[in-house]
Amino acid sequence: MRLRRRRRRLGSYLLILIVSSLLMSMLVTPVDAFNNMNNINTHTLQRNHLSTGNILSRSVVHRLQYNNVQPPSTRRQILHLSMSSTESSIESNSNKSKSKRSTVLTAVTLGLLALTSTSTIANAAKKVATTAAVSETTLILPTIPRLALVCILPTLLGYYKSEYGVSYGYGTAMAASSALILSSIANSVGLPLLPGIKEAIISLKSFQTAGVVSSLTTTLNNLQALLPTSLPAFHAFALFFYGTRLNLFLFYREVFLARFRAMRERIEERAKKQGGRLKRTPFLLSCAFLYFCMMTPLLITSKLCNGMTMSGPALLSLSSGGAVPILEHALRSSVVIALLGFLLGAFGDLNKTIGKAIQGEDALITGGIFRFFRHPNYTGEVIGWASSMLSGFLAVTLKTVKLSAEGGTTGGCISLWKSMAPYLLLSVMGATGISFVLATATTGLEFRQKEKYGETTEYESWIKKSWVGFKMTPKQDSSSGGADDNNKEDGA
Repeated sequence: MRLRRRRRRLGSYLLILIVSSLLMSMLVTPVDAFNNMNNINTHTLQRNHLSTGNILSRSVVHRLQYNNVQPPSTRRQILHLSMSSTESSIESNSNKSKSKRSTVLTAVTLGLLALTSTSTIANAAKKVATTAAVSETTLILPTIPRLALVCILPTLLGYYKSEYGVSYGYGTAMAASSALILSSIANSVGLPLLPGIKEAIISLKSFQTAGVVSSLTTTLNNLQALLPTSLPAFHAFALFFYGTRLNLFLFYREVFLARFRAMRERIEERAKKQGGRLKRTPFLLSCAFLYFCMMTPLLITSKLCNGMTMSGPALLSLSSGGAVPILEHALRSSVVIALLGFLLGAFGDLNKTIGKAIQGEDALITGGIFRFFRHPNYTGEVIGWASSMLSGFLAVTLKTVKLSAEGGTTGGCISLWKSMAPYLLLSVMGATGISFVLATATTGLEFRQKEKYGETTEYESWIKKSWVGFKMTPKQDSSSGGADDNNKEDGA
């Protein structure tokens, strides 16, 4: 009996020892993790606000506080345990409570990591979107004062030579103002033009021919890619072509043709007889204002048609899309006709220059383009500037129709026309002013040609088959004198 009692007591002691050991092991593991994690992650948390040790330590503290369990002082030696031994002890514990704890901690860790990853991805996406919005440049046109200054400064050449204000000043004002707008359009679509020109100038100064060719090739390639994809760019190029071509032609005839130099000196002598150079100011400022008005249609198309291309359907009908595609086609056609008008003037100057070089200065040129147009340079310019003005009106009309189609109110359409009214008025003034000048020049040239060649059979046959173009009603007493004052007399 005593032996049995001793065995029972020994079994009870062993059972109590085993249970105590299990209970103590269950307490040691979280306390070890808590102390060891807090000790190790002191420096780690400075680098990372979210770590596994921090999550574990917070979970253990919460569990201890919930169970009113305090870490025993006898277990401070566990502070010297390493992270690896702690993690291995955690992973080696296979009881159910440890598994549940590990599952809970893993779920919490994954959840926090998921939240952190989501916020990180959202911030990255926001940053990418912001960067894309910033990199997507918008069209920023030159300011009105800047464009006005560009039209005024070249005209001031008239203080040096009176004729320069209406020749080089005219061409430079048109080329410079349109070049500014063309450069703005090119920069807005990532096809810059000026950097290549600047590099070409730098290479030219250092006598690097290869650098000049490479830079100009880049600019030309960008221009070639830009013109079909942007109607405002095509419009700006038409005006730039006209101004640049006119200056080159004026420079050529002044350098190589003595009679044009003599004509310029006659104009300068008459201007000096009228008073000092400062008295030319009203006339020069009026010329600059005219040049600004002539450039205004380009501002309208640039403001309202940014993004519109030069390509469209070949066949159009009202049933296919209403008035919008027809207006777009008409707008594209007006810009193309403007360039064709300026090309007609260029071919006329070239045709007459070559013809007089071959046949003599006093020859009447009736071949080539002159077979159809008696004054192709003047006629071409009138067509070009009138078409440019028309493009401005078509751009405003197209924008109005689009606003109406998109559900815009009548007040919005009226507001658009009110905002564009000053530009449209200036456009009409510019086209009317230059047309009056060119028609007057045509009338004077017609009078001189009739006076010089009127009795020849060639002249009589020519005027019956060719178109005179746009001219004013001549006045017999003033036609001859007025013609000499024009910078583009019969040799232009």
